[in-house]
Amino acid sequence: MLFLKTQNHTISKAEMQHRHFKRRDSKPLYTANERIRFPEIRVSLPNGDSQVMSTKEALAKAKELELDLILIAEKAQPPVCRITSLNKHLYELKQKAKMAKKKQRESIVEVKEIRMGVNIDIHDLETKANMARKFLDKNNKLTVIVTMKGRERSRPESAKEVLNTFADKLGIKYEQVSVQSHRVTGKT
Repeated sequence: MLFLKTQNHTISKAEMQHRHFKRRDSKPLYTANERIRFPEIRVSLPNGDSQVMSTKEALAKAKELELDLILIAEKAQPPVCRITSLNKHLYELKQKAKMAKKKQRESIVEVKEIRMGVNIDIHDLETKANMARKFLDKNNKLTVIVTMKGRERSRPESAKEVLNTFADKLGIKYEQVSVQSHRVTGKT
């Protein structure tokens, strides 16, 4: 039975597994230098050239340049390796992942909603138009809702008028305008 001694008490192997102790993986994250086990590889040199050579020759070339030999594509025929610094390669991969995540975040289109009543003041309408302009500048979709209460429901044309005034202030046209019992909605 395996025991691990700490300051106050001894922990058995079963207790370590029960407590979910983290263990390091025995397999390295990247195959580099002597861990490459192919007899012949295609090597991308730092100056941009590409050559097919034996692994021993490639390792000698990498050591001569004081760089690492990193396996890039092991499923290719022959496998592709690059002579570069391992830290530089890891940094480039991290930057690519960061940029991909940023592009993904930017490509998501949000639908923003602006609500107002039929009796909205001109200044309030301009304020909401400025907010809508900011949303549209960020490539978001915009939904404008004019709600009607009480007797206002008998005159939906006044809500459409507010909606059209709002569109004129922004200089846009609505793709879709829908009228319901208590609201008029315009979508861009």
